[in-house]
Parts: sequence; C-alpha cells; structure tokens
Amino acid sequence: MRFSTVLFDFDGTLFDTSPGILRCMRAALEKNGYDAHTDEWLKRFIGPPILPALKEFYGMEEAQAEKVKTDYRTLYGAEGVFECSPMPGAKECLLALRAAGVQIAVATSKPYYFAEDILKRYDFYPLFDAVCGARSDEHSAKAEIVAEALSALRAPLGRTVMVGDRKYDVLGAKECGIPCIGLGSGFAEEGEFERAGAISVVQTFQQLTRLLLG
Repeated sequence: MRFSTVLFDFDGTLFDTSPGILRCMRAALEKNGYDAHTDEWLKRFIGPPILPALKEFYGMEEAQAEKVKTDYRTLYGAEGVFECSPMPGAKECLLALRAAGVQIAVATSKPYYFAEDILKRYDFYPLFDAVCGARSDEHSAKAEIVAEALSALRAPLGRTVMVGDRKYDVLGAKECGIPCIGLGSGFAEEGEFERAGAISVVQTFQQLTRLLLG
C-alpha cells in the first residue's frame, strides 16, 4: 500500500457545503454594501480562511472584514451549517480506507465546531482518527491545520497524502512536506491543481479509492 495516512479537506471535498456557504456569504456581503456577484464567483470562498479571503477578494480593511465575517458566521451557524450533503462516494471511500488499515483525518480551515457538527449529523465522525479544524481565525492557515493532523496521528511524511479540492490544500500540504491529490468536485479553477503542484487529479471518490489503495 502506497499511503498509510490520508488527510481530507472538508468543504468541497468530503461535503458539498456550497448551498449554505454561498447563501450566507451573499447575505453578509450585501448587508454590508458589497456586490456579491454570481454564485459561481462566490465559490472562491469555499476553501480559504474567511478573513484573508475577504481582504484578497474585496480589498477590505481588517475592521470591515471582521464585520462581514461576524455577520456571515452568525447566519451560517443559525441557518446554513446543515445546508450541505456528503460528496457522492465519500463515505464508501472512507470505509474502504479504514478496512485497509489506513489512518484518516480531517484537516480543514473551517471552524472546528462547524465541521464537527456536520460530521456528527451525517454519522461520519466515528470514521476518523482525528478531526482538525480552525480553533480561531489566528490559527486557520491550511499548513497549520495539516501540521496539527500530522502530529495527532504521528503520521510518517513519506506515506501520508492530503486530498483536497482547492490550491490551498495543495500548498498547505506542500508546506508540511506531504503531497496532495486534487479532487475535481467543481470548486477549483481550470488548471488550479496543476499550477499548485498536485501529484494527481481525480474526478470521483471511486477513482480516488483506486488510486489510494491500488
């Protein structure tokens, strides 16, 4: 077996959380006087930590980004968090990895409590050896979360891989010395994985399972 440990991103990888994220982000932006553009444009918020994303995509100053973030998280926590569904084939892949003795963990920049709530709602939580997410906005960088997961599992770098749907997963994994497989779930831009340095790109969890266990 090539890999003994697999780390999974959350939004856009294990779960399609876009309905709740897009609706609540649109509401928060418009409440604060920003043009939310199209849903396709808003998909860029699926993946990166929210504060850096607001600053990058809208040029917001710290105070305004904090205000939009607070409005978004309040609405998302009250209404949007469960507007999601597991990605097709995700649970079957996880079960196959566990049956093969592979360690698996979540490594997400999403706030930990949101990821935990969703995992428990859909009976995914017991499948993981560790669930690592952002405990604060100051500690939400992808590389920091990946490093936490590696430490929690005492994972051997040479036999560990990350699976994610955006360049942030690839770059965060690379910073920690592990490769990343891109999952083409529809949130990455054309060529994003290749430019970031993903070792492979798959379109489905069935393909991913064969790649990881083949």
